[in-house]
Amino acid sequence: MKFIEDFQYAFASEIGTSHINSNAAKQDYCLVKEFSKNSSKYLICCVADGAGSAKYSDLSSKFISKLFVKKTISFLKENSISSLNKEVVSSWFCYFQKVILRAVRFYKLNSKRDFATTLLFCVLNSETNIFVQIGDGFISSGNFEKLDCIFIPQNGEYLNTTNFATDDDVLNKFMYKKDEEKFERLILSTDGIELISFDFTNNKPHLKFFNPFFDMLEKTSTSGFNFDVSKFISGFLNCQRVNQNTDDDKTMLIISRIKNFENEAC
Repeated sequence: MKFIEDFQYAFASEIGTSHINSNAAKQDYCLVKEFSKNSSKYLICCVADGAGSAKYSDLSSKFISKLFVKKTISFLKENSISSLNKEVVSSWFCYFQKVILRAVRFYKLNSKRDFATTLLFCVLNSETNIFVQIGDGFISSGNFEKLDCIFIPQNGEYLNTTNFATDDDVLNKFMYKKDEEKFERLILSTDGIELISFDFTNNKPHLKFFNPFFDMLEKTSTSGFNFDVSKFISGFLNCQRVNQNTDDDKTMLIISRIKNFENEAC
C-alpha cells in the first residue's frame, strides 16, 4: 500500500446586492480545473474580482481566469510545475494586456481601466505549489489550528483601491511564490466577505469562520469537486446575515489536501 495525495474542493461565486439593485453583472469569477499528466495530478485555481467602476470588468475577470487556466495546461503538457517561474507568469500577464488593448481599440474605449480585474491564482500538485496574486482578496493556507496568508492583500493608497492586472506596471506589482509546503487547507477569496471573515489587525482569516466549511468538506475522503458543500457555501453567501455586512460580489474557494491508499502492483 502507498499514499496517493489528492485534493477535494468546493466553491461558490455570488452576486452582491448592490449589483442586483443596479442591474449590473456579477464581476467576480471563479474557475477550477483538474489536470493529469502521467501519474501526476494538478489542481489549477483562479479567482478574479472585476473592479466595480470598470465598465467591462465582468468580462475581464472571466477572460483572465480562462486564459491562465489554458496557459497553465499548455505549459504543463510540455514542462514540469517546478519550471513554472515568475518569468512565465509575466508573459501571461503581457498576453492578457495585449488582448485587452486590442479590445480597447476595437470598441473605441478610453483605456485598459475599463477591463480592470484582480487575480488570485494557484497551481497545486503533490510536490509543488505555485501562487500568484495581483490586487486584494486573499490566498491563505494552514490547518484547523492556524491559517496564514500567502501574500498580504494589496490595498491602494486610498480607501477601496487596489492593484489590477490591467495596470501598466503589473509586472512589478504582481506577487509570486513557489514552495513545497504540505498544507492541509487552502482558501482563495475575494474581498466581498473580508469584513466578516478576515482579521485585518493580524492579516489572516478567522479560523472560526472557515473551520465549519472545511469540517463539512472533510467528512468524506472523496477527491475532486464537492457539489453539496459548494451548494451550502452558495446559500451562505446569499443569506441575509452576509448581505447585511456586504453588498459586494462574494467568492470563496476552499481546498483540502487528502491522502488515499492505493495498492501497489505485484
